Amino acid sequence: MINLRYHIVSLTAVFLAIGIGLTLGSTFLDRATVENLNGQLENLETRLGDRDEQIELLEDELAEAEALQSALDEQGAGLLAGRLDAVPVVVMASAGVDDADVDGAVESLQAAGADVLGEWWLTERLLLAEEADIDDLAAVLEEPSGDPARLRRLVIDRLGREVQTSQRRDAAVDAVAEEADDGDATGTPDGDDAVAEEGDAETPSEGVDVDGTVPDPLGDPDDDAGDDEADGTEDPTDPLLAQALVDAGFLVFEPVSEGQDELTLPDGVRVVLVGGSPTLPDDVFVQPFVDRLTEGVDVPIRTVVTSALGDGDAVSEAVAAIRSDDELRAVVSTVDRLDHFQGWMATVLAVEDLASSTVGHYGLGEGAA
Repeated sequence: MINLRYHIVSLTAVFLAIGIGLTLGSTFLDRATVENLNGQLENLETRLGDRDEQIELLEDELAEAEALQSALDEQGAGLLAGRLDAVPVVVMASAGVDDADVDGAVESLQAAGADVLGEWWLTERLLLAEEADIDDLAAVLEEPSGDPARLRRLVIDRLGREVQTSQRRDAAVDAVAEEADDGDATGTPDGDDAVAEEGDAETPSEGVDVDGTVPDPLGDPDDDAGDDEADGTEDPTDPLLAQALVDAGFLVFEPVSEGQDELTLPDGVRVVLVGGSPTLPDDVFVQPFVDRLTEGVDVPIRTVVTSALGDGDAVSEAVAAIRSDDELRAVVSTVDRLDHFQGWMATVLAVEDLASSTVGHYGLGEGAA
């Protein structure tokens, strides 16, 4: 017969066995877990060590690149000297682009000998987001319409006309020079030209005014400009609309050298148009302005479009749009970015190439060539 003592002993043995089993099992599992964790830790330490070595290597490469960039920024100007002697250049930029990038481009242009006629900053007022902006621009344009889209089209059209007129005057000079060179290359003239020489009288040739000036073969987009100049009432280099936009706060003029107290657009002026602003998007002004300058044109225009985004690999919307359009990329030069000396030098080279009507797309971004 089983008594109570037997039950107690049996239960004690069972619980003792369970306790021993749990103790032994947990000890074994703990050891395995610890070993596993130690293995993972060692693996992580090895990987971290490798990563540290890679970081140190990259830091060394970055330091070398920065040192090279610094040397280029400081001494690279000597590579540009004389490339743009006395070439008139206006730098037009959207408010909000990187100021340092624009200043670097201006300094490089000046180092190349260009006559930089100041920085023209397109302001946020051109967004026409406020009623006051709309009213002020309508007053500048003497336009009764209060439609923002129409006003923006008008200001782009008229400002583009001022720039295009100055650039076309230089195109006329080049055309006459080429014709003169061709005439010299043919040798002794014959026919009517020979008679003119024999008579010692200088008779103006067809298409040449009596005062020796030559009409613009590309035409003047402003029909009244010639009359104004003949009357002496308007200086052809005086951008009246641009000055009015400055007075109204739609444009800010920043001189870059002593003696620059007003805006000018001399004959043959080159324009460096800088986009990429987060506050005045390219599709608001820069891109439509490029479209206006290229309207009805099948030869390269004297304008370079670039980006000033600060550090980064992207290009502005305007540059991307030009490069993706076969017609635009054939007549408008572009430069990726102005955030380093390479971009500044590319801008100088692009402006230099305009003299020979050569179009280029400089940089490493998509569409560069």
